[in-house]
Amino acid sequence: MLDSDFGGSILPAVRFYSKEMLHEFKTQQEGRPIYYMADFVRIEIPGNQFTIIDTFANDTHKKQYPTQWAHYQNEKRDMGEDDISGTLLRDWPLLTAAQTRELKHYHFYTVEQCANASDEQLSKIGMIVGMGNHAFRDRARNYLARAKDSAIVDAQADELRKRDTEIEALKQQMSELMNKGDASRRGKPPKMVDEAVTES
Repeated sequence: MLDSDFGGSILPAVRFYSKEMLHEFKTQQEGRPIYYMADFVRIEIPGNQFTIIDTFANDTHKKQYPTQWAHYQNEKRDMGEDDISGTLLRDWPLLTAAQTRELKHYHFYTVEQCANASDEQLSKIGMIVGMGNHAFRDRARNYLARAKDSAIVDAQADELRKRDTEIEALKQQMSELMNKGDASRRGKPPKMVDEAVTES
């Protein structure tokens, strides 16, 4: 897609941004929501409210709009949002929305970052979360451990449900086979046993 595709001299408004995306596999594996940050691009045509492109940023977008891409990369680096992956603070029931926003100011975006923070990093946030820094880090670690444990239990429960379903199917098949065997035997005359053979 070229700028000329939008009507010649009208330059589109282009903005690259980060968007949180749910990582389905890791979420199921860990038993808690796991997100990653994906690069998106929003392209709007001045004077045309019906043509808005909002999609994953690909190499074509990056090459077509190198200035906007470079600006976005610099902002991302300044904000410390390069490789954010994990359970977002907003999904942690311990924190309020205000506490989450305050922690973002200190570049804490995920529970994992809080759980792995050094004493020095924690000293900068003060009493934002309403508890001591070490207690806060311990709560983050406990939350992650409990979520991991519940994921294991959920996976085991799923395996047991699958096994029970398979056992029920096998029982049903056995019952059908036994019923067919009984029905086929009822249609035949009983077998005569040779008395001479049985007496010896």
